[in-house]
Amino acid sequence: MTTQAQQGKDLAAEKMEAEVREAEARLKVLQATAEARKKKEEMDEISGLTAAKERVKKDLAEMKRQAAADAAITKQAVKEKLEALKAGIERAGDRLMAWDAAGEQRFIARLDAADARLEVWKAQADQKRAEQGMKGHDALATLQEKLATARARIAEARHEKHSTKAQAALEDAAHQFDEAYEAATKRYDTK
Repeated sequence: MTTQAQQGKDLAAEKMEAEVREAEARLKVLQATAEARKKKEEMDEISGLTAAKERVKKDLAEMKRQAAADAAITKQAVKEKLEALKAGIERAGDRLMAWDAAGEQRFIARLDAADARLEVWKAQADQKRAEQGMKGHDALATLQEKLATARARIAEARHEKHSTKAQAALEDAAHQFDEAYEAATKRYDTK
């Protein structure tokens, strides 16, 4: 094998190895998401993709060991398997990372319930402040702000057709809302 042919083979292998590492990283994110949701079919799908990734890694290692003539055939097979793996990861990612309509409706219902509780708590806080001269209700102001932010993120996600960026912003808003709601619950819920 000529030095140029060997270098070309090595560069192609390096490129594919980098793609496999990227696929592996994306799979780890999807696996963590699936495990958090505890849905067997999602976890099974990720396991299948992980097995496919391992086969690609094995075939890639085999390609690197082969002579140039055999490597060209193997390279095409590895490339096809790698593309199929990346497509599978993309499909799984779209399903796992998207908020489904029911999840979105549950979140909206939680926001509506929080709005109602916020009004009760504000009234209670106003009464306590009047009775005891209590100042500041930071937890309520924070909750009110997080409610508004969460509703804005829902609108953005819908407008952007749940793009990855909008989805991330919505998840961040949901997390911040949960923290603010929990803090207000601890401080003001007397049940």
